[in-house]
Amino acid sequence: MFTTTVHFGPGHPLADVARRHCDAHRPPLARIVACGACWELAIRDDERFAVECGLPRELTPDPNYVDEIAVDLACRGERVELTRAEFTAAVVRLHGRGMTPSAISKRLHASFLAVLAAFPAELIGAAA
Repeated sequence: MFTTTVHFGPGHPLADVARRHCDAHRPPLARIVACGACWELAIRDDERFAVECGLPRELTPDPNYVDEIAVDLACRGERVELTRAEFTAAVVRLHGRGMTPSAISKRLHASFLAVLAAFPAELIGAAA
């Protein structure tokens, strides 16, 4: 038995773009993500944009970047994937609103210990 790796699956950075292209001409149940032509269109458009704007081919994400929209959603109680920096920003924001660490852990769908670990050193005394 052999297995293959799916390179163009739902986790691909251009999957949503390819899916939107494909939605225009195929029903969603007829495919996993998108057809080959729509994948090619998404990839070519992405490459063209990178060349026209002088962007590097590979980007290195900044680990300290905070997506404020993701933090807003998390602070509203929605389940979103947060980086460590975003989680800390959410904890600080909710603590600033007067929430206890226990309430913050419930709001962020995280453990109490994860919330305490995310508190900046200057807030540790204020968290108790």
